[in-house]
Amino acid sequence: MKTSSLIRGIMQCTLLSAALMFASQNASSQTPAPAWGQAQYFKYNIENVLVNKTAIAGQWNVKVVFSVTDPTTGLAWNIWEALPYQSVGAGLTIDIGWDSTEFSNTGSVNSQLTSVTTTVLGTGAAMPVQLRNLNNNREPLAKPPTPGKAKPCLTTAQCPDPAPSLGNRFYVEQLVTPVTFGQTVAKGRVGMEGHPVCNGLSGCPSAIAPFANIPVRSATADFAFLDTGTPTVTKVADPRRPVVDFETKCKTCHNDKSLDRNGLPIPRLSLHGGNRNENLKLCVMCHNPNQTDVPYRTSGPETPLDFKTMIHSIHSAGFREQPFIVIGFGASINDFSDIRFPATLSNCLNCHVQLPGGKGTFELPLASSVLGTTVKTGSTYAVPAGGLRTISVDPADDLKITPTAATCSGCHDKAEVRSHMIKTGGASFSTLQQNIGVTVKERCASCHGPGKEKDVSRVHEISSKEGFYH
Repeated sequence: MKTSSLIRGIMQCTLLSAALMFASQNASSQTPAPAWGQAQYFKYNIENVLVNKTAIAGQWNVKVVFSVTDPTTGLAWNIWEALPYQSVGAGLTIDIGWDSTEFSNTGSVNSQLTSVTTTVLGTGAAMPVQLRNLNNNREPLAKPPTPGKAKPCLTTAQCPDPAPSLGNRFYVEQLVTPVTFGQTVAKGRVGMEGHPVCNGLSGCPSAIAPFANIPVRSATADFAFLDTGTPTVTKVADPRRPVVDFETKCKTCHNDKSLDRNGLPIPRLSLHGGNRNENLKLCVMCHNPNQTDVPYRTSGPETPLDFKTMIHSIHSAGFREQPFIVIGFGASINDFSDIRFPATLSNCLNCHVQLPGGKGTFELPLASSVLGTTVKTGSTYAVPAGGLRTISVDPADDLKITPTAATCSGCHDKAEVRSHMIKTGGASFSTLQQNIGVTVKERCASCHGPGKEKDVSRVHEISSKEGFYH
């Protein structure tokens, strides 16, 4: 790898993160730029996760103990009093999702998987449970805990193992009924997202609303659904394999210092109105195999939002034949056709990591646990404005692309390549999950696996597994 190639690759980085803001919840042009300088005063902490089964079959109570601390002082913020969390525009959300290796969040809307009928946009097919506005949505001290409302930690019985104290620690509880889809539900994940606003701090760009969002890095913690009737600490290590790495890969361009082709700094990754920031483990909770853009779509075919399809499709916009268009928040139309990947598109190691033993996470075969990517949920959404929409939340009848094809077709979307995937590779672009690996079996690895004639590394000319650019 030549140094000049590295510099050229970095200097050509494009504004990928700006284009990714298709679900922004603060789209007003008057909103000030994110206050990254003040993010140093905030850190999200998921201090503990406790679960217990309830008397209802298949139902768990999940308790999340959390705090927001100031790394510069070591003190915890009182989110119910501090101006950054009590000013207009601030918010704090806890997400709860599940499945061990692939998130599906099946049952998050209702355990019967009954379709949701509504006239309002925004209902998704595979969203995690979201407990919003915990900086304001709170339960009075005198009342017992109410699901979805925050309470302060007063005793170690309420909040075991507080660190370093109970001061300004909070907890929230929620009942969830995970439904098995493709794998036994054994693990879950808690996400902590949202942002304070720049008010009451030095260096804020405005002393009046609208205040600048402070994009605090989102936090996640994994836990186990234990078969216990007593609230039990269940935090566990991340059971999912790493595929990409934010610190060593994404930040090479998305760092607010590297320049795009016009000489402008490339923004750091702050998405969805500054609520979800620089943590891919949070992204995949929503951008899972069963998720499409059906929440805000009112016409046309659904676009998959599964991370493995979406990210390849966005990065390869200059290579694809078909535009990748997502209907986002407020029914906004987000066409990524102008995106150009800043480095050598064929070098998968620009984003992917290598596992112990040297295998790249882009290499075949994919794990058998990887789910197909939904392209049609069976929802009814093409209705007149204000009409009744029916959103299917049962993934069993979703039409899916088989996993390898869903990944590779993000870049390789030509009709002849798709035909090759189907006829030679055994892939399908319209099948049920229950068929994948049973009656529909991909054979891609027989030609494109490591050491094979059409090994992905060989075809993509990945000459060095050490280099980032080549």
